[in-house]
Amino acid sequence: MSGSEKRIKVSNIANYYENPRHPIASDEFDTLKKLFDSVGIPQMLNLASDIKAHGLLPCNRIVVVYSEFLKKYVVYEGNRRVAAIKLLLYPDTFTFLDKATIDKVKKIVSGPGVDLSTSLNCYVTDETEAFFIMERLHSGEDHGRGLKSWDAREKENFKVRQGNKQSLSNLIYLYVQKYCDGLDITTILPFTTIQRIFNNRKVRTKIGLDVSNEATFTPDRINLVVEASKWIVAESDNSQMSITRLFNTSDTISDKLCPWIDTYHSTHPAPTYNYNSLDDSLTENSDDSLKEPPFANESHPNSAPPSSPEPSVPKDKDNSPSASNSSDSSKSSSAPSPVHSPSSTSSGGTKNQPYFFQGLDYSKLDPNDSTSHGVSAVCRELQLFSDKKLVSTYPLASAFLTRSIIEQSIKYYSHQHYIQGQGKLIWANIEKLSKLSQIIDNYKKNLANYITDTTIRDYFTALFDNYNDTVNPLNWVVHRPSEFQLDASTLIELPRKGLLAVINYFLTF
Repeated sequence: MSGSEKRIKVSNIANYYENPRHPIASDEFDTLKKLFDSVGIPQMLNLASDIKAHGLLPCNRIVVVYSEFLKKYVVYEGNRRVAAIKLLLYPDTFTFLDKATIDKVKKIVSGPGVDLSTSLNCYVTDETEAFFIMERLHSGEDHGRGLKSWDAREKENFKVRQGNKQSLSNLIYLYVQKYCDGLDITTILPFTTIQRIFNNRKVRTKIGLDVSNEATFTPDRINLVVEASKWIVAESDNSQMSITRLFNTSDTISDKLCPWIDTYHSTHPAPTYNYNSLDDSLTENSDDSLKEPPFANESHPNSAPPSSPEPSVPKDKDNSPSASNSSDSSKSSSAPSPVHSPSSTSSGGTKNQPYFFQGLDYSKLDPNDSTSHGVSAVCRELQLFSDKKLVSTYPLASAFLTRSIIEQSIKYYSHQHYIQGQGKLIWANIEKLSKLSQIIDNYKKNLANYITDTTIRDYFTALFDNYNDTVNPLNWVVHRPSEFQLDASTLIELPRKGLLAVINYFLTF
């Protein structure tokens, strides 16, 4: 790093007109308005309130570059923070905000917290280094080079280690690892889903788990949780509905799961425990407590518990569970059924990955924007095909929809985003191109100026660098279905190979 620290007056700092968060602005006022519109006024108020309460984080520096043209320092990293500070210092100048919002800001300013300063400690550098810092901080994990956000379990670990109470999901995670040969239960159900389902009062009581007494997290109960998790995934597959939709209310969770638990108990008599005299290792979350011998059944992730009370099933010759194949399911079950395959896996496997385009996010599309009408229609049908698991039934339609969402999302994104460093939309470069292959070629040539997220650029390159391997087969299905068709599994796998992430980026960034 070649820059230097300098304390600069806020009045001598300009927000970056070409901030990737919003369209290119024309002046300082327009920049602030576009930033607030892009980020959201409630979020900016939250940031302003936090700065007033706690001040700026000393480890997260504001990066500026001096502009000879403006005769000011331009913010390259820290635009939201600088804008929030300007809002706190000069609220009446933000005339694009309504009176109620300005009144909230003034109430924040008059409240408790740190004294606001009219100058800020900044890191002054040149544009090259500023761009490097911006990319590192805002391009995601970037194969280990950038910041990696905590997942739900890691957030929970942090809270627990700061002295907060354990959550049920975290205890389940730890004890499944302990008793089930290191199994990561989040390969079966997401961490947050574990909490939502098993913390249901009736379910938790019927299983016999008590967060305040870790002695209740016994091997038989943990094994029940694992098998119940597999059954939940199987029910989701069989009903052709996502888990969050199938188990969407507290009553639905208890009404579906409690009878299954009763059936499980009838075929798996629980041993008697004296919970007051159990080994201390059951009540400690130490590393040593995770080194106990294996206990849990090793069965297919979507299978119900075995009808016999056998504690385990054999593994494959390499001592690892065998993988299951992802396929559409048409069967349904409402109670535990026998496991027939001795080589089935104990992890979630491909069954727990999104089916087709499950997770497609088009919530930010504006229904009043004509450029979003077509892509919205395609998204709705893709959501239906994913929720109802219709790919095997309608593979031709699935291929048509996949081909369409690729083209329509790229065009939508092109209508919404400017070319980096230029004052024109991406659409200006592609509107006269008639073929999707030409549009993708144009993107490939200008990728760094079209897409700011390096991970998404990597996905885009992996997906479309060889057009004949990904998109052209979809074209063949669309134009020559009598000669060429794609099997359902290929179509289902394609979104998992980065396509879903790319589409969501195009529709939400």
